[in-house]
Amino acid sequence: MRIPPLQSHSNVSQRGLLSIAMLMFSVGGLMIAFLAGTKLVFDILRYGILESLDGLVIKVIVVGLAYLVGWAASLLAIRVYGNLVLPFIINIFIWGMLIGICSLYLLILQRLYNQQYDEFRFVAYLGIMGAAMLGLVGLHLILEGHTLRPLAIPLLIINLLQLGLIVFRYVFTPDAKDIFLINDLIFFAVMTAFSIFMLAHIGLLAPLRTRLTYYFDRNSVAIRSED
Repeated sequence: MRIPPLQSHSNVSQRGLLSIAMLMFSVGGLMIAFLAGTKLVFDILRYGILESLDGLVIKVIVVGLAYLVGWAASLLAIRVYGNLVLPFIINIFIWGMLIGICSLYLLILQRLYNQQYDEFRFVAYLGIMGAAMLGLVGLHLILEGHTLRPLAIPLLIINLLQLGLIVFRYVFTPDAKDIFLINDLIFFAVMTAFSIFMLAHIGLLAPLRTRLTYYFDRNSVAIRSED
């Protein structure tokens, strides 16, 4: 009797089960992180950073943990176990996150235009957008050959809108407070720089992507050799 064929079939089944498990972990972790992150962001925008300080560090840690679990599971499922469904789902997450970033950008622009915020709120605005953009870049790194260029177009349109609002606010409205101009310019510079880097695709993330690809390709070969 020859046992190797049955053993090989068993290994294929185990690999398929692991791929499904990684799919569930990745989608579940990312979904939990996005829902909890959305709740956290809107609480900060609604009540302010000072009113949200109670337990804020713990909330940020658990949201970040959920994201890291989903991110790592996605890398394993795609790069090691060759899951073919997850890249499509990650693309949906990427576009969903872009919609969220654009929505946040517009909400923050409304608050900047009204000039009814303090420095703590402004720092919170920068922190929120920075965390959201890092999350988007993290999802981008999961997929091989993925480009951020199409995602830059909506952000560039909002950049242009922000520039128009700045000009209108300080030229055409008599009640504009000049002290808020520096904050407007800082926020505009940060968001525009991020949009241009996405559009230019100058390869700042190339070394990190190469390391990830090399590491997971090596482990993928090891797992396939065990099969």
